[in-house]
Order: sequence, then structure tokens, then C-alpha cells
Amino acid sequence: MLPVRDDEHQERFDYSHYIANICLSEPFIALKRELERLYGNSGEDDINSSRLAFQDALYAVISEHDLEFKKPLAMFSKG
Repeated sequence: MLPVRDDEHQERFDYSHYIANICLSEPFIALKRELERLYGNSGEDDINSSRLAFQDALYAVISEHDLEFKKPLAMFSKG
């Protein structure tokens, strides 16, 4: 029996691929490191500042790409 892949599954797969590419990109990594440095100097604990830096860097890059969730990913480059 072959696995069934519906449209919803494919959309999730495409988004996870897109986000993984963002998270492995040099601009994302550089921004995350800079935010970790800034947040680390603010007195937050390391785990919280790292998580917040990751979250903010991901948000910034997604916003820069003007990615809107719930739109078909085919509208955006899959870079």
C-alpha cells in the first residue's frame, strides 16, 4: 500500500521545507547570533534569550520574504 499524500500534507511539507531553508540560511544565522548577543546582555537567562532570538529572527526573515501563512506556498519562491 502506498502512502497517501493529500493537499494539506503537501502544504505542510512545503512550509516545513521553506522554513528549514530559512533557518539554515546565513542571513538568518547571523541575525539570530546578533539577537542572542543583544538579548544575552539584557539579563535574560541563556535559554530564554536563545529561544527569543530564534523566534524574532525567524519572524523577521518570514516578514522580509512577505510570507503569509494559509496562502498556497506555490505563490512564493521555493529557493
